[in-house]
Amino acid sequence: MKVFGHLPNCNTLVSEKMNKRISPKRIRQRWTNNLDPRLCHDSFDEIEKLYMIEWVKKYKIQNPSADKIPWKKLILEMKDKFGKLRTENKVKNFWHSQERQRKGQRRQLHQNTSHDPSEIKIAYHYQNEDINVTHKDFNFFG
Repeated sequence: MKVFGHLPNCNTLVSEKMNKRISPKRIRQRWTNNLDPRLCHDSFDEIEKLYMIEWVKKYKIQNPSADKIPWKKLILEMKDKFGKLRTENKVKNFWHSQERQRKGQRRQLHQNTSHDPSEIKIAYHYQNEDINVTHKDFNFFG
């Protein structure tokens, strides 16, 4: 990529140099997700995680009819704010795993909730720890 990266069809040229053993599309994917030296491969820190969650929430509120989240825009804003370039795959995978966790928690909350207020049980996951709470822990119902 150092030799051909400045050219408009660099992935095709690299593929041809490799006797087309790897497709231009696969070369582009490998570069943008793994090999680009500007990429940060570290795990997200807590501030980055919170930023992504809040950014997407805010975007969805401001654009309720939008079907897709503009991941590239989020990635560029995170690069400006945190100085780390992240891959679109990494950001999307984080977001979708968080969504699955939240949906699972809502489902579990619904299953653990009875109609008798004295029998309400809440289970949630916080900082890698499962926590179960009942009405007795808060004395809501006397």
